Formats: sequence, C-alpha cells, structure tokens
Amino acid sequence: MTRQHDRRKVTLKDVAAQVGVSHTTVSNAYIRPGQLSAALRERILAAAQELGYTGPDPAAKQLATGRAGALGFLFSEDLPYAFSDPAILSVLNGVAKSCDDLETDLALISAGSNLRNRAAPVSLGNAAVDGYILYSVAPDSRCVLMAQQRNVPLVVVDQPRLSGVPYVGIDDRDSARRAAKTLLDLGHRHFGILSLKTAHDGYSGPLTAMRRANIAHSTIAMRLEGYLLALKEAGIAPEDVPTWEIPINSEEMGAEAVRHLLKQPRRPTAILAMSDRVAIGAMGAIRSLGLRVPKDVSIFGFDDIPAAQTHDLSTIRQPHERKGSEAVRLLGAGNGGENVILETELVLRGSIGTPA
Repeated sequence: MTRQHDRRKVTLKDVAAQVGVSHTTVSNAYIRPGQLSAALRERILAAAQELGYTGPDPAAKQLATGRAGALGFLFSEDLPYAFSDPAILSVLNGVAKSCDDLETDLALISAGSNLRNRAAPVSLGNAAVDGYILYSVAPDSRCVLMAQQRNVPLVVVDQPRLSGVPYVGIDDRDSARRAAKTLLDLGHRHFGILSLKTAHDGYSGPLTAMRRANIAHSTIAMRLEGYLLALKEAGIAPEDVPTWEIPINSEEMGAEAVRHLLKQPRRPTAILAMSDRVAIGAMGAIRSLGLRVPKDVSIFGFDDIPAAQTHDLSTIRQPHERKGSEAVRLLGAGNGGENVILETELVLRGSIGTPA
C-alpha cells in the first residue's frame, strides 16, 4: 500500500534518503538506467512508488540530459484529419514504431489554424522536442520558419524542399506520368483530372491557368506535371484535359468533383485522381449516374490505402510507413541535406480497362 510521505510534494531527495543513495543515483534510475544494476533500479522505483514520487520534472530532465525525449510531427491539416486519413496514419505508424524503438515520445502539431488565419499568432505548441518532422507542410506556412528558428534538427517528408534540410519523399512527377501512360496504353484519349488543393483558400472548381501557375504544394504540382507530360507526349494538349480542384482530400469531395468532369461536352473515358480517397468517392458517383467502371469510365488513384484493394482500384503504391521510419532515422543521423527518394509501384486492379 502506498503511504503518504507528507502534504508537501515528494522530491527526488526524499527517495534518495529512503533508499540510502545519492540523489544523482535516483536521477539515473529515470534518465540513465543503464548506469545502475537492475536490482538497484527496482529498489529505487519501488521506493518512489511508495512515497508517491512521480519522476523528475521534464524541464529538469531536459537540462540533465540535453534532450527533451520527444519528436515533433508537424503537418498542415487540422488535428482530427490526422486520425481520419489512412495515408497520414501509415506515415505516423512508421514514425511511431521508430520512436518506440528509440524510447522517444511523439508530439503531433497541426499547422492548420496558422494557414487559415494569418492574423493569429503562430504556435508550435508547448512541448519541448529534439527535432521536427515536417510532413507535407505548405511552403508558405509560418510554422516552417518557426521550426527552423528552434535550433533543433529538421526533416521534411514530401514538402517543402528546404536548403540543407534532409528530405524523404517519392518521385511524384514520374509516378503520375506512369499512371497516365498506363491508361494511354489501354487506348484512352479523353481524360479528366481530379486535383487536390493547390492553395489553402477553400477553393473548389476548375483548375484555372492562374491557379495552375501558382500551385503552393510541390507534390500537387509534380503530379499534375507528370499527368500532363504523358498526355502531351501522346498528342493531348493540357488545355484539352478538364481538371477539377477540391479543397479536402475526401470521398465526398471526389464524388462531387467527378460529376462536374462528367458534364463535359466530351465525357472523359479515363479519370486520374491524385488520391485514392478521391478516386473511391468518384467511383461511387460514376456508378450512381448509371455508368460502369471501367466499361464507361476508367479511374486511377494514388497512394494504395487499404480501401483501394477493397474497391478494386488501380493506383500508385506509396511506401507511407517507410517515409515515417526514414524520417526518424535521418533525424537521428544528423546528416544535413541527405535526400531519400523512395520507390513507388504501379498496382493494377479492376478499375481500369480499354475504352468502350
């Protein structure tokens, strides 16, 4: 049974007096356990539990070790989105597994509010961290500058590219080009593109020439460039490819957007979607209009989330989990400027076929 030491806060020195060791030895039991025998550490932890001591103050621990014992994961979307999007969850899983191996905590930091409200103060939260993973953060995010000013290591996953900062990603341009070429090789010549957001302004509608020229997200710019490059090589002009931009990566947005593409005077026989969630939503809408996938409309996704297999969706498989683990590795390695470009894979399923 735990007994009360007294009404004042129990300190590390109280535990040291109880066990008959120095306060440094008690501190080591928490922050440098390898310096003590297992038996001594167990005695110290048992005494701490009896006295009601909860461990060293985090700030004091950081001063003693020079480490906060946590990494920050900074991303552009609102916090709830991180728990609803399968792609982010896979990246986080890779980060979390690596953090677990290193006995390091993980802090999630959303930059969403800073992007929506430019007048609001910039915040990266109150948690002290040993480094930041910037995951698909908009290059104009004020959080990027703040993270750079924290004087801790940084690693970028997907975007933005920062001089001297290690980077983990894929070749979005080539991956998108391969997806478009696959549909071209099947005989398709009438295409539509479902684009993810090019800016944080909530816009939904045709991707105009002006918006195309000012895309804030390099991953989106590269995917679009890859699609259009393959089509241009086949003699299809970019202006002949209707492209619909959506503000949120979701099935609902994909369903709404594809209805607009299918209203074109010359209905596309092939749809290139920049994410599986958008593609899956589009597939449902296509069928609700009495059209068949792939007999009337073929559709190609991007990511290979678990639901892609369930919906028989052809897609580009990204190594999401490995992105996360590589990011943690690069933070630990401290190799400034190292870039890791991971391979993607074409996954061909039943959502594509020859045009009718």
